[in-house]
Amino acid sequence: MGGVSSDTLFWIGIVVLVAIVVGGWAIVMWARRSAKAPASGPEPGFTLDDMRRLLERGEITQREFDTARDALIHRTRENARKERERLGGTDWGGGNGQDARR
Repeated sequence: MGGVSSDTLFWIGIVVLVAIVVGGWAIVMWARRSAKAPASGPEPGFTLDDMRRLLERGEITQREFDTARDALIHRTRENARKERERLGGTDWGGGNGQDARR
């Protein structure tokens, strides 16, 4: 009785194999779920539609709406300008600063 029987080794091997399969399955499921998860970037903030709803509900005044709308438009145009400069072209895809509509 000094050794481990072959039946015991067989069942230990089966248990280890099942543990490896279950662990591998869990890792694959976790990786798939992580890959499908949306990127956690900054929230977009208020949209123009959100501000319109606030105006319709009377939560902001027309003047507040106009000020916020103008700021949003300015910020959007400024971001578009910076992106054009970063890409070295125009909105129309030209790289030399010329308007491709001409």
